[in-house]
Amino acid sequence: MALELITSVLIVILIIAFFFIYLMNVRIKQLKFELDDLKSRVSITDEELTRLSKDIEDFKKINI
Repeated sequence: MALELITSVLIVILIIAFFFIYLMNVRIKQLKFELDDLKSRVSITDEELTRLSKDIEDFKKINI
């Protein structure tokens, strides 16, 4: 009788643990999507960087 109760409690704990693992997996996927979205906004190409440095140099020449 006691063994059946312990087994039932452990099964319930295991089901709850699997549910939390599922929730964490869903959240990780959401965060990965947000990270990819931020990376696409922040990424700067070589051409943009070269143009920006040229504009800065031109601006320095104008101020002097």
